[in-house]
Amino acid sequence: MIRITNYVLLFALLMLVVGGCSRDYSPVDSQAPADVGRAAAPGLSLAAEDTFKSATLYVNVIEPSGQPVNVHRITNSWEEMTVTWNNFAAAFAPETWGSFTADGADWRSTDVTALVQAWMNGTYDNYGFLLDQFDPDYPRTKYFSREASANQPYLEVCYETDGGEECTNIFPVADAYIFEYTPDENRGDSPFLYTGRYEEGGPEKQTLIRFELPVMPELAAIGDFVWHDENMDGIQDGGEAGVAGVTVNLYDCEDVLLATTVTDGSGYYLFSDLTPGGYYVEFVLPMGYVFSPKDQGMDDAMDSDADLMTGKTECTTLDAGETDLTWDAGIYMPVQEGCTHTIGYWKTHAGFGPQDDVVTPLLPIWLGTAGGSKSLAVTTAAIAVDVLEMKTYGKNSNGITKLYAQLLGAKLSIASGASGSDVDDIIADADAFLADHDWMDWDGLSDEDRQMVLDWQGTLDDYNNGDIGPGHCDEIDGHSQEFDNR
Repeated sequence: MIRITNYVLLFALLMLVVGGCSRDYSPVDSQAPADVGRAAAPGLSLAAEDTFKSATLYVNVIEPSGQPVNVHRITNSWEEMTVTWNNFAAAFAPETWGSFTADGADWRSTDVTALVQAWMNGTYDNYGFLLDQFDPDYPRTKYFSREASANQPYLEVCYETDGGEECTNIFPVADAYIFEYTPDENRGDSPFLYTGRYEEGGPEKQTLIRFELPVMPELAAIGDFVWHDENMDGIQDGGEAGVAGVTVNLYDCEDVLLATTVTDGSGYYLFSDLTPGGYYVEFVLPMGYVFSPKDQGMDDAMDSDADLMTGKTECTTLDAGETDLTWDAGIYMPVQEGCTHTIGYWKTHAGFGPQDDVVTPLLPIWLGTAGGSKSLAVTTAAIAVDVLEMKTYGKNSNGITKLYAQLLGAKLSIASGASGSDVDDIIADADAFLADHDWMDWDGLSDEDRQMVLDWQGTLDDYNNGDIGPGHCDEIDGHSQEFDNR
C-alpha cells in the first residue's frame, strides 16, 4: 500500500516560523542563532509523507531563580489581551508534561512531545502550555515574551522524511503572564513573562503560551469490488460472486503509479490512508477474461467502471475524510463459438471455482437418448462436474464412465457453437448405446463392445482437443484459456 504517515504536519493558520533548521546550536547558548526570533515565513505546509517525531519547548531566561519550572496542559481557551488571574481561574491540568531548571540566564528547554502528540491526534484540545515553578516560593524567574525584539519562546518540531530528520521552529500566537497580586489586570502586551514569586511569601505569577500546532488531517480511501458478471450486462446482480486475486493498481491523475493490491477472497479491494486529491484505479484482467460494458444502469455503485480496453477508471477527486466505494469492475470469460474445449475447461467453468459458470446456460444435455431406460440426464452444473470428474458415475478405469465425460464435453462444445459434423455419427451411435447401458454394465460387456466404447470415447477426446473437427479454441485465438484435463 501507499505509505501514509500517522501524523501529517499541516499548518492551517498563519504563524511565524523558521523553516528547515537542524539542531546546530546548544539550548543553553547565551544567544541563539540570528534567525531564532525572526520571522522567516508567514506559514508552513509540510509534505504528506513526513512523520511527526518530537517537540521541544524553548524559553530564554533573563533572571534565573534556580527553581524547577513545570509545564502543564491548559484546559480552557484564553485570549492574550484579556486573560487575567481571575478569569483564567486555574484552568490547567495538575499533571506535569515537561520541566526544566531556571539556573542560568540562557536558553532552557523541555521535551513536550507527548503533549503535542496528544493535541495532534485529538486526545486533548490545544489551549497551550502553562508554566509555573515547582516551589512557588521566592525568587521568581523572568523570561522574554513573544513581544520582545529577540529571544522569544519557540517550539521546535521535528519530523522524519525520506532524507532523514528535519526540524522547524514555531513561534507563539499568544503568550501572557498572570499575577495573583493584581488578579484582574491583563499583561498580554508585556515583553516579559514570569513564574514564581517576586518576594518570599508574595503572590504568584504564572506564564501562558500557545502555539498553532500540527494537526492530524482527515485522509481518504477508494475501493471496491471485482465480480463475475455471469450475464455480461455490466450490472451487479444478486448471486454474482466476487473474484479473488485480481490485481488493482492505484494512480494519481498525473498517471504516476502509487500502489498495487489484489482483491480479497470475496472480490473486494481498498486503498486507504490517502491524501485528499485526484486518483484513478486500473484493473488487470485475469487471462482469458474480458471487461463487462461500462457505466450501465442508473446506480453508479452497482455498475462496472473499467474501460473495456485499458481497465482504467476515470480520474476522481477524493475529499478529506471521504471513502469512495463505487469503483468496480465486472469481468467474464467469453465462450468462444465455432471451436471446441476439453473436458477440463468445462469442469473448471461450471461455477465452482473462480471462473464464470458457462455450463448451466447450455443444459440440459442427455447422455443417451431422451427418455432412454439408462440414459443420464445432465440438468445441473453439479451433475456435469460429477460426470467430467469421472468419480461419481464409475471410475476413470471404466470405459462407459470415460465415454460419459468425453460425450458431455463434445455436446457442450456443440451447444456453444462448434460444428459437430465430424462426430455426429459417433454421437448418435453412443447415445443409442447409452440409452440401454450405463456405467454399471461395463464389467458385463463383451470384449468387442468394450473396444467399441473405448473407440468412441477416444474419437470424442480427439474432437474435444481439436485433433479433428473445427479445432480447439486455443488454436483459434492463439492463447491458452483453460486447464487441459483429458
